[in-house]
Amino acid sequence: MKILTKGHIIMLHKHLTEETGGIADLRDEGLLDAALAAPFQSFDGSEMYP
Repeated sequence: MKILTKGHIIMLHKHLTEETGGIADLRDEGLLDAALAAPFQSFDGSEMYP
């Protein structure tokens, strides 16, 4: 599995908005952190997304 860092995601978003238009600003850094952490969550010691 390839793991993208927050820096990679922000850079990709910047490049996409430069190519296609839109706003390159980050609205909520906490939401980005939560989305990046979601695949690595566990419940009761077992992976939620194996």
